[in-house]
Amino acid sequence: MTSRSAFHLDCTTILAECGCKCGRCIEEMKSVFSRMPGVSKFYREGPGVVVEHDASVVAVEQLMDVFRSLPSFYHNRFIPSVMENPGRQG
Repeated sequence: MTSRSAFHLDCTTILAECGCKCGRCIEEMKSVFSRMPGVSKFYREGPGVVVEHDASVVAVEQLMDVFRSLPSFYHNRFIPSVMENPGRQG
């Protein structure tokens, strides 16, 4: 069954004005998550990002670990948090 998990990514340690809108960061996240078993979709939504995934294959904590390793091209990393009651896409 597909779960929909929304995340806020604090990226002020990377660039204070970033707001997770940097095309380079978004493309890297899309690339990483598209290769991850159990992940069916990744996209930006509102102030955060959404990962649609099979929770029996990949847990939310595993997704957060991936976010904590990104972006690969900066010394600092995202600080992820799960967003409660995210809006529905579509």
